[in-house]
Amino acid sequence: MDYMYLHYFTKDTNFPFFIQTGEHDMGMPIHFHSDFSELVIVLNGTATHIVNSEKYFIKKGDVFVINENTSHGYEETCDFKICNIMYKPEHLHQVGNDLKKSSGYEALFVIEPFLAKEYSFKSKLKLTLSDYEKVREIIFDMLNEYQNKYQGYQTMIYSHFMELVVFLSRQYDIISSEFKDNVINIAKAVAYMENHFREHINLKELADKAELSVRHFNRIFKENYKTTPMNYVIRLRIQYAGLLLRKSKLSISDIAYESGFDDSNYFTRQFKKVEGASPKEYRLSSEKL
Repeated sequence: MDYMYLHYFTKDTNFPFFIQTGEHDMGMPIHFHSDFSELVIVLNGTATHIVNSEKYFIKKGDVFVINENTSHGYEETCDFKICNIMYKPEHLHQVGNDLKKSSGYEALFVIEPFLAKEYSFKSKLKLTLSDYEKVREIIFDMLNEYQNKYQGYQTMIYSHFMELVVFLSRQYDIISSEFKDNVINIAKAVAYMENHFREHINLKELADKAELSVRHFNRIFKENYKTTPMNYVIRLRIQYAGLLLRKSKLSISDIAYESGFDDSNYFTRQFKKVEGASPKEYRLSSEKL
């Protein structure tokens, strides 16, 4: 199996990003993404998509993400043309909190790639004709900037990429009413956490949001997010508390309450565990900046 690295496609270490369109009349051997993620939009034709030995039929308008440490390839292609957008996972770290709260974003860019790697799973995002034309327009704007390298092209490409991420996330949200599966349901639980972390939340409630058993939900979440659901909630609360410590004059006890903690002593212990400093020390260091 071939191992692919992003530097095979671009030597620009200051902008580790690559976009291309191409035909695959002979298919593509199974290869392994070592250090990058890939957003794929099928522009034309059909093929059999192989992901970790599982095979799926794909066609024009299909969209999926292959993350690093995942193998895939194509066979039985017919007039097959795709757009490959290769990026480092950290490119998505700047996604706004409003989008992170979207179940569509969580589904397409976080949970689907994980399930494709660990389980038998086929992407659910299939663009309508009008949505496909919109996506195609964004893609070719990106290609134009990438190939011509106008002044500010990196900023413009990143702007178009974020536009594409938002648009595709919205389309996934739309299909969620039609496809009830683990992906969108887990994403709904995560989106609920992002929107309600200041309220009382328990594991059973989150599992119910995902329409899964507590055991199954907890296992998939932990494998994907590298923490438990309740620790994820605590991190959201700590993140919000940090914002209040930097931007407000509220007391430590009030900040604990506003962030979803009932006990200020417990809040202080958890904050220090995550941030490496007590809330008071954190506030003082922020004031010096």
